[in-house]
Order: sequence, then C-alpha cells, then structure tokens
Amino acid sequence: MRFAGFAVMCASFIGLSACTTISDLMPFGGDTGTTPETATSTTPGLAIDRKTGYPPFAMMKGTVLIAPHGAKRTDFFFWMNEKKTEKVIRYLQEENEYAGELTAHTADLQKKLREEIRARAAAAQGAPPFKDGDYWYYERYAPSADFPVIARRKGTMNAPEEVLLDGQAEGPKHQQFKVNDYGSSPDGAIFVYAVDYAGDRWHNIILRDMRTGEVLPDKIEYAAADFAFADDNKTLYYLKLQAGTARAYRLMRHTLGTDSKGDKLVFEEKDQQFELSLQRSKGGRVLLLTSEQTNTSEVRMLDASAADAKWTVIRPRAKGVRYYADELGGQLYIRTNQGAPDFRIATAALSAPSQWSNLVNEQEGIYIESFEVLKGGTLALDEHGRGGSRIRLVNTKTGEEKLIAPDAPAGYMTFSDTYSFPNLRNMDSETTKLRYAFSSLVNPDVIYDYDVATGTKTAVQRMAVPGFDPSAYSIERVFAKASDGAQIPVTIAYARARFERGENPVLVYGYGAYGSSNDPVFKAKWPSLMNRGFVIAFAHVRGGREMGEAWYQGGKLHNKKNTFTDFIAVAESLSKGGMVDSKRIFAMGRSAGGLLMGAIANMRPDLFKGIVAGVPFVDVVTTMLDESIPLTTFEYEEWGNPAEPGDYEYMLSYSPYDQVEKRAYPALLVTAGYNDSQVGYFEPAKWVAKLRRNKTDQNPLIFRTNMTAGHSGDSGRFGRVEEDAFINAFLLDQAGLNTGSKTASAD
Repeated sequence: MRFAGFAVMCASFIGLSACTTISDLMPFGGDTGTTPETATSTTPGLAIDRKTGYPPFAMMKGTVLIAPHGAKRTDFFFWMNEKKTEKVIRYLQEENEYAGELTAHTADLQKKLREEIRARAAAAQGAPPFKDGDYWYYERYAPSADFPVIARRKGTMNAPEEVLLDGQAEGPKHQQFKVNDYGSSPDGAIFVYAVDYAGDRWHNIILRDMRTGEVLPDKIEYAAADFAFADDNKTLYYLKLQAGTARAYRLMRHTLGTDSKGDKLVFEEKDQQFELSLQRSKGGRVLLLTSEQTNTSEVRMLDASAADAKWTVIRPRAKGVRYYADELGGQLYIRTNQGAPDFRIATAALSAPSQWSNLVNEQEGIYIESFEVLKGGTLALDEHGRGGSRIRLVNTKTGEEKLIAPDAPAGYMTFSDTYSFPNLRNMDSETTKLRYAFSSLVNPDVIYDYDVATGTKTAVQRMAVPGFDPSAYSIERVFAKASDGAQIPVTIAYARARFERGENPVLVYGYGAYGSSNDPVFKAKWPSLMNRGFVIAFAHVRGGREMGEAWYQGGKLHNKKNTFTDFIAVAESLSKGGMVDSKRIFAMGRSAGGLLMGAIANMRPDLFKGIVAGVPFVDVVTTMLDESIPLTTFEYEEWGNPAEPGDYEYMLSYSPYDQVEKRAYPALLVTAGYNDSQVGYFEPAKWVAKLRRNKTDQNPLIFRTNMTAGHSGDSGRFGRVEEDAFINAFLLDQAGLNTGSKTASAD
C-alpha cells in the first residue's frame, strides 16, 4: 500500500519509536484486497461491522516502528495492543463470533469429543502422598471436581486428615484458580500457597494458621510463586514481580502477623536480563536464591537458622557459566556447565561454597536436566540425550551406575517437578526412594517409587483411563534427515486398527526453543485423533535438548531457522517415506511452538493441509524491542537483541508477522489468551488480521481468544477440555473425518 505524504506523530518506547499517522484510519485493505461489500465502516478505530458469514476485517492504522539503529517498518495493526479499549475488545469478540460461525457444522463432533476428552481427563489425579517434615501431604479430587483438595496427615497416612485448601470450594469463586506452589512452615503450623487468579502469573500468597484454621490477615500480592520459610517459623521470604515485565526481581522478607507493606527488601536483581527463583534446600539447612538468564546464573544462600543473617554468594556470576545448587546432610551439590556444556555434578562444603570438587563427569550428548540426592549416597540424574529421556542412578561411594528401565519405548520419564508432571515431589531427606513418572503418547501417566537400596519399584499412582488399552496402539522413534544432514528424532504413534500405510492423515507436533524438549506424554486429547485415523508425530527439532546441549545451540539465535527447516524435513520425510497421506499433513505448536507454526506457514504453505498455532509468538521483532513487557530482556540470549542490526535483520527474516505475503495459506486455527503475560493476545490478533488482508486462498482462518484466561488456558482439571475438543474437531473436519458420534473408537 502507499502512504505517501502522511503526517506522522512519534512516541518513544523502550527500544523503539512508534510513529502513528494522525488522520488516516483505513478500515479496508486497498491493494491488498477488498472487504465484502456488505461490510461497513464504523466509528474510527473500531472493528468492522459485518453480516454473518464474513470475516471481521480489522481497521488499519499506519504506525511506523523505528528501531534504535534507524530501521523502519510500518505496522498497520499496532493499535491492537491497547488492551482494555472498546475497539480491541470488539474486534476480539467479532473474531470469536466468526470462529463460531465457521465451526458450527462441527457442533455434534465437538460435543462428542468433549465427552471423550472429559472422561479421560477425569482420570487425572493430584499429587500422591509425599513426606515433607513430619507430615504426609497429598491432593485428592472428587469425581467431578475441577480443583483438588490439598490435605495432609501427621506421621502416617492412618492419622486424621487436615484439609489445607479446599479447591472444590475455593476454585469456582475465581476467574482462574492456579495454585502454583504450596508448603508449610518447618513446624507445620502455617500453610502457605501461591495462587494466580487471572492466568497472568501474578500471584497472591495466602497464609493460613492450621492451629486455628484461620487465614492470616497478612496480604502479599504481586508476587512470584516461590517462597521459603526460615527455621524460626515466622520469617517468610518471597519474590516480588516487577511492574509491567512480571520479572521476579526483588527478594522480600516478611514477618508473620505484620503488614506486608512494611516487608524488607533484602536483594534486588538490577540486571534486566536476570530473574530470581527461591527455594529451601532438600536438607533444610539453607535457603537458596538463584539469579538466572539464558547463559548465566548465580546462587546466594542463607543459613535457615539465622533468619536475619546475610545472604552469601556461592560463586560470583561469570558470563556463560550456569550453576544450580542444593544441600543435603550439610553438603552442597552443584549442577554446572563450567567446562561441561552438557553439565556435570560437583560438591562443596557449606563453609567453603566456592570450592567445588567434581562428583559426576559430563557425558557428551547427554544433558543433565536436574538431580536428586538420596540418603545413602545415591545421586539420581534426570537426563536427555539420543532423542529421548532417561534416569541415571550413580552410587557416589562406589561409582556404580545404572539406568531405570522405561515401561515402554519412546516415552518420557522424569523425577522433576515439571509442566508435564506437576505432582512429583522428592522432599524427604531421609528416604532411599526416588519418586519418578513415566508417560508416552499411548501410555497414561504412572508415578513410581524406586527403592535404590533394593532395586524395586512400586506404582503409587496410575492414571486409569476408562476403556483405554495401550496395546491397541503402536509407538516408535524414528529419525528424519535434515537439510544439512542432521538426524532429527521423531516419535510416532497411531491406533493399529485405524492405520493403513500411506492413507492416514498425520499431525506433526513441535516446539524447539529454550532448550525445552518436546516430551511425548499422554494427553486426554490424543486418543480421540488416533482412534479416528490420525498418526501423531512429535518432531524433536533443534532448539530442544533431546540430543544434548549442542541440539539446543543449533536452534537458537542465528541458528533459529534450523528449528523450522527441521520441522519441514520431518513432515517431508513422513510424506515421501509413504507412511502417511501426503495431502493431509497437519502441524501444531504452542507459544514458541506457535512461532514455529507461523514460520512454516510462510516457508512451506503448500506442504500442510492445516496448521494449529496456540498462543503463538509471531511478532518477534516488535516484541523483542519492547523491554517494558514480560520476558523480553532475559531472552536476548535466546532470540537475539533486535536493537543490534545483525540480530534485527535475522529475526526479521523469519518473524511470521513480518513475513506474511500475498499467497495461499493452509487452513489455520489460531488461539490467544486475553490475560496472557507471556505472549500478548495482540501478537496472534495482529497476525490473523494481516493474514486476512493477504491470503489468496479460500481456506478457513479461525481465530479464538479466551477472554478470561492466560497463556495456559483455563485452570482446573477440565480446563482444557473445551479447547482441546474445538481443536480436534478442526483437525478432523479438515482431514475429512468429521463423522461425529458415528466414529468407531478404540477406547
């Protein structure tokens, strides 16, 4: 389009300037296409009124974005970041209405899918009993409850139950209800939990006196989820979030029974590229405060018995050196990449924390994700390498090593408290048992206690999915060849009764960022696709750590495009290898995986029948130039800093929003969360609006914003059921498998 002669007015932002046209508000697309003649212009700044059946073409307002080095871009949908304005809310609502119109014909299928997915989701359980101090803590769900009851028993599970938090009663009172951390004072008298009421990661920390059952008046707001008690049972340390960025940047000290407005600032992380995390050590002797960014970390510790003492640095930060610490039996255990890109384990005395002695050497290509120290000298290592995960046990006295055998091939096993398994707890410092979980695309979650002294394991919790038989499915790990010759791991699963070589549609799922591996775990939504003929393929592309640290480094910064070309190579391999129907290849990813979806939509739109982009990070350059919003500053080492000309040009060359062109695109389903603090709703909203102006095809473009949720969607055990059913219905419909309740099921 041409905007010659426009008057502009510039406003300065951190990292960029925005120059906005004064008088030209354009509701139509000019030479990028025309809106339907039934669409009519409304008040300037508002979305377009439309009649049923037509998409809500957003108004265009030229805003010139100027980078610090002078590079300019014109963004016609920059106005969409004005969150609480009528024009934005109206546009998002109209897109939601249009999404409903486009998918109305799948209503019966969606209903059937909701029933199936909800039945499987009901099999999910809370944390099985775990010991912390004198108590056994656990979570339990009523059959139809969305939120668990958190409870405990003293000494033994035969003791009387104490209800700590009744999620069944409390959860439904709030828009969202995400308890992201909980625990008790050392004496067990005070129960504390950190809860997010909006889905935006801003927490309230609630304290309850279990001797009286009353919630304390202490009101702690705008906090991260982390907290830790000192031994005096009255001093609570927590982390304050920075306004705007939601960066955990201040360590605060609170005394029970006082107004939190008077809480003392103990430490402030002033480097905008770092944020804080906080924990009490497993042995309980120290509190640990970690400052971290992508490539560097630093740990401070405090003697837990001296609440007012000075926090001391274990070892000063050094660029490129990452280390993380824990304590057991009065000894520090340290996981570090110093001289070991895939990490090693060292030890140090509490009295001389900077003097490290090597305990476990690095194994090249096997990345140590985390560790647990067990009584008796066994060290458990959570690892990724050779395309998958594993748990390695090391006897630190004899040097003997062994691997815990997985339940099935191509699955995921871990003992870490992760996104996939938030119910794992290894908190008992007196046990020789390791609690770990196993899951795969066709194996529902199971949690074990593995006794390292006897070599036996006991299932403490198994997800019993109604009617689901893992033996009815196949799962395997294969490799696809990348354009540069790299071998990309791929995990493939399907229902045997529905599989016919070369005839099935395939859903390729990817992520590929932050070193987070794309772990193939069981989800309530997968069987509904496999039972109707879909092959599920997890692409373990560069950017994760499935093949060790080098795999991550090969998919970040100026190697980022490897993530995209790897994913394309996986899809092509499945097609050319004759395993699936080459005309029905679908792709899905969320967040940074949504960036992957946007990139492949621009790079190879011809390869995919349909793409699902969940809360996608698609406006890479603009977002990474804005230091005032969450995640920007401490992700420069992940994506680059577009304030630097070289990074700017490279990021611009793949940024999905900037690379939209007049071309045919596959069917697209895009989702957003209005309260999302990690990927602003405006990124997918802008992307969709630009796609509508440019795409030359007749394929559906569906955009839905959850107006009450954040990055992870609705909270609760059944929070994802409706969205999962909606997405599955889109995939099945586009694959020609919209057979509703008549579809045979392997369940």
